Amino acid sequence: MVRSMTGFGAATTEEAGIAVSIEAKSVNGRFLKASIKLPSGLSRYEGALEGLIREVVARGTVALSVFVEQTDLAALVSVNEDVARAYHAVFEQLGVGPQNIAQLPGVIDPRRSMELTEEHWGVVEATARRALEALVGMRESEGARLSEIVGSLCESMEGLRSRIAERAPGVALEYQGKLSERVEALLDGSGVAPDPQLIAREVALFADRADITEEIDRLGAHLAQIDEKLGEGREVGRSLDFLAQELLRETNTIGSKSSDAQVTRGVIELKGEVERFKEQVANIE
Repeated sequence: MVRSMTGFGAATTEEAGIAVSIEAKSVNGRFLKASIKLPSGLSRYEGALEGLIREVVARGTVALSVFVEQTDLAALVSVNEDVARAYHAVFEQLGVGPQNIAQLPGVIDPRRSMELTEEHWGVVEATARRALEALVGMRESEGARLSEIVGSLCESMEGLRSRIAERAPGVALEYQGKLSERVEALLDGSGVAPDPQLIAREVALFADRADITEEIDRLGAHLAQIDEKLGEGREVGRSLDFLAQELLRETNTIGSKSSDAQVTRGVIELKGEVERFKEQVANIE
């Protein structure tokens, strides 16, 4: 299945004393580039998350944002029992009751950073996989739409190619007729008859210079290859981009070779379709 390079996916999980929320966004990119935003306690897992991205995405810039909150309130503070016992011992020596020991400095401290365990990482990993699955789902949905657009453009380009191909054989014949008319007009009243061999030779040279048969055939071959690539599925963007360049090259060559007005109009229309094709292909993985 053809995939777009743009998409979005998100997933949330609340388990093992933490709430995990992950967002995955992707945009066009020539190669795969991963940008991962993590809480400090999970920084050591950045490579593993990048590996998950590479399992499901081949091209594009992917931004993965991971948010983790502690839901176990007891885990949000730490109690220094040694300090508390020390206070208690001093109070006993002084004959003072152990009142408000918990409020004394060093007894209870809020955790400045979340301590994430392997169990927590398992929750994050599972959530990341679901977010990436949603991302891929959107890329596939968008890819199906792109495939239809590209297919329609190929049909249009094939129609223009066929129109140019039908016109091409008549160009040399029209040139021969116009050349004969011009020679006859120039020689009119001179008593000299046009030389059919010279005219035929000039027409042959013109036909050779203006021959666009190979370019037309190569355009057809490229369009057929595009159809094959669309049927292959994912990771065809680079191939389609290359074929777009080839379509444009053949079209430009036809335009430079032919001076026929009808062929020129066809070339102009064809170039417009190729440019639209390139724009759409730039979104394909």
